[in-house]
Parts: sequence; C-alpha cells; structure tokens
Amino acid sequence: MILSKTILMPKTRFTFDSSKIYYLKRIASYIVFFYLIFSTEVSNAQAIQRTRVLFLLDASFSMRKGWDESNKWQVATATLQSLADSFSTFQNVEMGLRIFGHLFDEGEHNCKDSRLEIPIGLDFSNRLSSKLRSIKPKGITPIAYSIEKAALDFGEANTGKNILILITDGEEACEGDPCKVSIALQKNNIVLKPFVIGMSLSKTGVDNFNCIGKTVNTNSAKEFREQLKRLVEEAISKTTLQINLNDAFQNATETDVNMSFYDAETGILKYNFYHSLNAKGLPDTITISPLFKYNIQVHTIPNIKVENVLLEKNRHNIIEVNAAQGFLHFKLQGAISKSAAVDRIKCLVHPIKEAITLHSQKINSKEKYLVGKYELEILTLPRIYIESVKIDQSKTTTVEIPAPGILTINKSYEYFGAILLQEGKNTTKLYDLQPSLKQETIALQPGKYHLVYRSKFAKTIHTTVDKEFEIISGGSVGLKL
Repeated sequence: MILSKTILMPKTRFTFDSSKIYYLKRIASYIVFFYLIFSTEVSNAQAIQRTRVLFLLDASFSMRKGWDESNKWQVATATLQSLADSFSTFQNVEMGLRIFGHLFDEGEHNCKDSRLEIPIGLDFSNRLSSKLRSIKPKGITPIAYSIEKAALDFGEANTGKNILILITDGEEACEGDPCKVSIALQKNNIVLKPFVIGMSLSKTGVDNFNCIGKTVNTNSAKEFREQLKRLVEEAISKTTLQINLNDAFQNATETDVNMSFYDAETGILKYNFYHSLNAKGLPDTITISPLFKYNIQVHTIPNIKVENVLLEKNRHNIIEVNAAQGFLHFKLQGAISKSAAVDRIKCLVHPIKEAITLHSQKINSKEKYLVGKYELEILTLPRIYIESVKIDQSKTTTVEIPAPGILTINKSYEYFGAILLQEGKNTTKLYDLQPSLKQETIALQPGKYHLVYRSKFAKTIHTTVDKEFEIISGGSVGLKL
C-alpha cells in the first residue's frame, strides 16, 4: 500500500486518494474483527477450568494374584485403558499415570520404587496402551512416597482441579505416613481430596486409607470396573454454584464480599472467592468440586457461616444467605486534625452485651455491617461508650464524636507521671508518661485534666507537681516540665 504524501512549507499535510481511504477503512475493520475474535477465544479459554487426573497405580507383586477371570493387574490395566478411551474426547480433561512397585523386585524392598510413566496431558489413551505392555508387577508398595512425588507431577500451574486416584490392593510397605502426606497436599491446594479404590483390601486396610481420601473397596472385577468409572465421572463432573447474598427484602443485591470454602470433615481451606454480580446484576457462577461437604464463611461484619453444604453433581446449585447490610460512618465533628495522634483513634464494634470485638474501624471512615444493633467503644482518652447503634439496610448511620485537642508535653528531664480525669468524686488515670521520651503528643477529648508528675530521680514524694489544664475541641495545649 502506497500513501500519497505532499509536504508543504511551513506546514505539513497528508493527502490520500479516496479509493485508498476506502481500503484503509476495510483493513481497519478486519483488524478490529480479528481482535474481537481472538480476545473472545482467549476469554473462553480462560473460563474453561482444566481437570487433571493422575492415576497412582499399584504394580507390586501381590497384584499378580488371581481375581475373578484373570488377575488384579490385568483387571486394573484393562479398566484403566477402557476409561482412557472413553474420556479421550474431553478436551478440558488431562490424565497421567504414576506407577509404583514395578522397577525393583519385592526382595529388594525399595521404598523409592515409583515413577511418573505418563505425564499429565491430553493424549493419555494412546500413550497408555504402549506403556502398560512393558510393565510387570514385582515390587512393594511405597504409597506415601508415591503420593508425595505426585505433587510434582501436577506441575506448578495448579489453577484447575487436580484429582489423584490411588488404585491398590495393599497397605503402606515402608515407613511413610500416607495420611500425613495426603493432608499436606490438600492443605497446600495441590490436590483435592484423593480417591482410593481398593482391590479386596482388608478391613484394616480400608480403615487406614480413609484418612487419605474417599475410599471405595471392591471385591470383584465387575465391581472394580463400575466403581472406578463412577469415581472418574465424579472427579471430572462440572458442578456450578451461585451464592445469593440477600438484602432485607430477600433480593440478591449484596455483593463485594470475600467467601472462604472449607472441607467440613478436615477443616482444610479449599477455595477463596470474592463475590461479584455479573453484567445482568445476578450473582456470578462458581465452578466448584462436588467432592466435599463444605463449610462456607462469608466475610461480612460479623461473619456469616453456612455449614455442611452438599452440592448436587453436574447441577447448578443455589445457596441463599441472608446478608442484609448497611453502613457505619465514624467521624469527627468539625474540622479534621492532621495529627498522627488523631489518626490513631479507632472505634471497636461489639455485639450487644458481648465483649467480643467484631471490627476495629478507623476514624473518618465508612464500613459495611450486617443490619442490627451494635455497641461502640471509641478508643479516645477518655474512652467513649455508645450502648446501641442501629444499622439499617443500605442506609448510613453516622456517629460523630467531638474532635479531640492535642496536648504536647516537653520534658527537660526524665519524669514519672500520669494524666488524670476527675469527675465528681471519682478520679480516673488515663495515661502514663513515658520517662525516656523528651516529647509526648496525646489526643484528649475536651475537658479539664490533671498532670501529676515528679522527677524520676527524686528521693522524696514532696517533689510531686500537680498541674491542671483544659483541652478544647480542635485546640492544642503545650506543657513544659
């Protein structure tokens, strides 16, 4: 494309042929079109959550034992191949295979006999058939070591669902602790709760594996095939969740709140989300694993807890939460002082007649709270207590306190001393001087006070000095000791 350009002095201008302008517009429209297509594809790709399934397969010597029409190894591998073929068309499901007990003979008792044979990826079915033909069961069962190594098999980008399925007919043969390793992987969000599918495990074996994850023991080839298929389907199922944070009128309008999801059985944190409303003003959809019973913590003030939540698999689940909120505006009356002593003033928010602190709110700020009544403890000198403050739906309740004044104490020596407030027949100590500081700046509420002090090194009580002073809202007082 050639641009016709004419340069004139002293000004510069460009002239374009009308047909060329037409082509430029066409090219620009194509660029915009392809940009939109590309950005949409990227957005869709990001929206698809990958599921990674790693099979941890026992190839110890005991897997040669007869089981129905063949032996355990042949049943396990044939079932695995059949499943891999069935799920090979799922583009968002990646599978891999780690095998243990196949590199060293049983007599060598090698507790590191474990290797990732097929890295997690999409072409699992084709790679599986050739790999299994070259493997013969012959070793022991280092299960804890294999589970620990599986953490590396999922790679560093753990943004999807990582599923570990252990297939075995025996118990840990080494000194490792499979339960401890499994819990560590779950706590670090490397894997969701593992599945264990046993092949004629003893009752003790089943009990020992329950701490690893969801354990299913099978006693026939037919049962094994059915259960393994069901477990894989359960692992890759797409289950969605919508949490309606309802206002006082039961409309799902509340939003912009953190939510934490815990495994109700182990207490392990599984997900953190920040609630949002979509373009239509509806609560956004979460893709979440149905493998757990959840305890949900909604981080409003105070927190809301929803316990023992079971999700229906392959369904869109909706949970209703009453989360009506309003605002508390905590501020100073009049002009705002820039003093650091004023900036440190906070308001402690308590439930009615309870000593629990729900929140510490800074001065001159506005925060959201669940609708209801609260007690306020304002950390001024002296402290201010407000017994009942009501928060209403979507409204702002304003609490104002008089602006404090600033007392500045300059000291030529080190002094012991305190600021006292006298109210009728009662005297309250509000503040102790810090002897090592040459200057102290203190924010005090308006009123009359006493500063009582003596030299740190004085040997008689009669050197005590009692100075009375008054603080005015927004004013300042200087005392020299």
